[in-house]
Amino acid sequence: MPRYVVMVDTFGLLLAMTGFCMAFRQEFVRRLIRQPSQPAKNQTAKAGHDDPLTYVLRISGVMIMIFGMVIGGMVTMINLA
Repeated sequence: MPRYVVMVDTFGLLLAMTGFCMAFRQEFVRRLIRQPSQPAKNQTAKAGHDDPLTYVLRISGVMIMIFGMVIGGMVTMINLA
C-alpha cells in the first residue's frame, strides 16, 4: 500500500476519533476548550432553554466523524481497485 494511503487513513482515523469525542464525550471536550460543564437538568427546564454548545458538539462531531471515515475508506477502496 502506498505511503499516501496510509497517511490519509491515519488522518481519517484521527478525524473519526476527534468527531466521536466531540459527539459522545462532551465533558472531555468541554474541559479541553475550557467551557463550563453542561447545566443541571432542573435548571435548564426552569430557564426554558437548552445549552447550545451541546447541540453544536453533537452535530459537528458526527459530521467530522463521518467525514473521516468516508475520506479514509474512499482512498483505500480506490487504491485497492
